[in-house]
Amino acid sequence: MTVADESAPARDGPKLDFSKVLVVSRSPINRIVVSRIIEQSGLKAIAESPETAPAALTGVIPGTVVLDGGPENSDCNAVLSDVAAIRGMIRRSAPCVIFLSNRSGTAEGLALPRTVDFVVAKPITPDRLHQIIEKLKSGSRQPR
Repeated sequence: MTVADESAPARDGPKLDFSKVLVVSRSPINRIVVSRIIEQSGLKAIAESPETAPAALTGVIPGTVVLDGGPENSDCNAVLSDVAAIRGMIRRSAPCVIFLSNRSGTAEGLALPRTVDFVVAKPITPDRLHQIIEKLKSGSRQPR
């Protein structure tokens, strides 16, 4: 690995790439739908299943992670743990986590980990998700 290699981790931790969004879902259809919404915002979507997602969190880390919680909000627990570890390592609240839930409410109200920054209730619509992505792009990370 050379110093110029963009995939190399920085000396003080992994490198964040805010132009990339990791989309994690057991459902291939949800991965495609969410990825298309992300790409309409001008960002690069990386779609993975919960089993393959940890490999996408090495080297260059996406600035945002979108997790589909599935029927019981637990499909991506392992990925949430990985994101929490990354946040602890780089001492930032990045990558930002958007959680797709079958239930509406806040992260606290749904008993989700503090790692979750935004909760979007299903069904996923471009308007709901696009609004959060635009906030992230503009630097405003205040959850609603």
